[in-house]
Amino acid sequence: MALWIVLGVAVGLLAATPVLFVLYQAASKNRPSVAAGLGSVLASFFGIQLVVLAVHLANPTATLPFGGAAALSFLAFVTVAGLVSWRRSPHK
Repeated sequence: MALWIVLGVAVGLLAATPVLFVLYQAASKNRPSVAAGLGSVLASFFGIQLVVLAVHLANPTATLPFGGAAALSFLAFVTVAGLVSWRRSPHK
């Protein structure tokens, strides 16, 4: 069961990559569009959902630990990155 949790954390961190790219742009002088932000969140959401579906089809008893670990690690990582990006963004 610990293996599924570790894999879930890894998937959650990997799924955060598109959101981190948009947050990096927001922290610099380039202003990302709302569509880019929404697209990155949707891509991450559907990516996690597809992997959770694959885990559910492979091992139904590991769905909850894997999905919970993936969702919590994604949310924690993106929250911290969002706060750092907010602090570093140029204010007008």
